[in-house]
Amino acid sequence: MQRAVLYIPLLLGLLTTAVRAELISGPMIAHLEMREAKIWIQTDEPSLIRIAYADADDPNALHWTIPEETDSKQAHTALVTLDKVEPGINYSYRVELNGEIVTSPARFSSPANYHDRTPPPDFKVAVGGAHYVIEEGFEPPYQLLGGGYNIFSAISETQPALMIWAGNTAHLRKSDWSTQSGYLKRYKKARSVSQLQPLLRSIPHYATWGEQDYGAPNSGMNSAYREVAESSFEAYWPRPVVVSQLEGVATQFRYADVDFFVLDVRSYRNDTPVSSSPPQILGEGQIEWLRQALIQSEATFKLIIAGAPILNPANSRSNLSYAEREHNELLQMLRDARIAGLFFISGGKSYGELTRLVHANSYNLYDLTLGPLTANPGNNEEELNFFRQPGSSTFERHFALIEFSGSEEDRNLTIRVMSVEGKELWSRNIAANSLQPVK
Repeated sequence: MQRAVLYIPLLLGLLTTAVRAELISGPMIAHLEMREAKIWIQTDEPSLIRIAYADADDPNALHWTIPEETDSKQAHTALVTLDKVEPGINYSYRVELNGEIVTSPARFSSPANYHDRTPPPDFKVAVGGAHYVIEEGFEPPYQLLGGGYNIFSAISETQPALMIWAGNTAHLRKSDWSTQSGYLKRYKKARSVSQLQPLLRSIPHYATWGEQDYGAPNSGMNSAYREVAESSFEAYWPRPVVVSQLEGVATQFRYADVDFFVLDVRSYRNDTPVSSSPPQILGEGQIEWLRQALIQSEATFKLIIAGAPILNPANSRSNLSYAEREHNELLQMLRDARIAGLFFISGGKSYGELTRLVHANSYNLYDLTLGPLTANPGNNEEELNFFRQPGSSTFERHFALIEFSGSEEDRNLTIRVMSVEGKELWSRNIAANSLQPVK
């Protein structure tokens, strides 16, 4: 009753100014746990949002979220919390905008509570690289730098449990770099692709940023627009948890027996330092947070996601190895801490590949680098990656499926790289037993 009393005056006030408000992007599932879900929404005017949701098998047991106002300073976006979610249930939900239901029913499935009950479930994760949406008036003459948007339909058809965006999710233009309005408009355009909407509303989406989401080339911790870049990114990609001891967009989450650690390769970047200070990309604080989080993790697999390749040894500013000392310290930390189950996912390239780093005193490390989803693909002729796996170079638009399967004692990670049409380009299988420190 108290919620209703608070809701009515808010609704009446907004109805006077937003009678014609419309939903322009989303809903997008921003995070999904066993007992809570968060859904992101964007409207074209200040609006009041509620979500009605229920067990799909019991539609009469309806729940309503607390009303949330869209944030006019953040492109009229809102993040709504569904706090009546319980494990292992298929939910149906609809969006109410200023008192009117404006979407057809969409569905999501909360993770099952398998802990100490059953073996971990089999599931798959979709992973994508650079996303580029063409906008008339902002493109170079006689060039088409984006396309293939049906790739999102192909991803939907594979029915992944969640999706990871490995950087360059908006592809800022020079016209966008100097104002928050420019940043927000670019993200709005990138999010508005019609083929993307069904995928947004059905599974949770997680992202990190790359150079094209941050601003001018090679910009980092000393960028004057760092705060603008971060607030704009978070308006469209809310994090599952804020790491209180860190600046930037690093975060982590878990699904089944996999922990995901999302790194920030922009906020701490200083790749043009003075001679007395070597380059850095991750920063000491972020590496220490990662170390502690990995040690505490009991997951079978530990996926580390970054907007730049982590294991690629080529001397390029787009690789973590450019900060040579920091790169060596990170790898040494992983060896010393004897972390099992490591697997790396990275973006930031115009091509895809699988890098395998052979360790004499530990197990082999893998880094799956994703090329573009919808941006134009390129090649890897300019980079000499000695650790590139034969047959893994991908010079067309693509996405990856990472499948986790098998019994608790024999879990496997299978990589399947897929074309725009959803056809398999190449695959690899990695057993969890092969990702164990040498005894």
